[in-house]
Amino acid sequence: MSSNDIKNKIREKLKTVVDPEIGLNIVEAGFVRDIQIDSEGIVTISLMLTSPFCPLSFYIVESIRSAVMSIPGIKDVKVNIVGFGIPPELKKRLKIQEE
Repeated sequence: MSSNDIKNKIREKLKTVVDPEIGLNIVEAGFVRDIQIDSEGIVTISLMLTSPFCPLSFYIVESIRSAVMSIPGIKDVKVNIVGFGIPPELKKRLKIQEE
């Protein structure tokens, strides 16, 4: 299986992780900024959150780990928080105007 096939499978699994505050999955909301997988089967996911004080951050990270670890061949999942704010994809989906 190619790296792109594995990334697509990961992306599909991540669509099962829903942010309970907005009711959208983290992929469609734009919170998943990047997915990397190394030759050892270790996945690194770059994740954006709306706020550094997000009360659900631990829940979301653990849900990500659980979803991705269910894929055969994945040995570990690392989640890096890479920023805070409303992703452009979510702004467009919610029709939020730039200020």
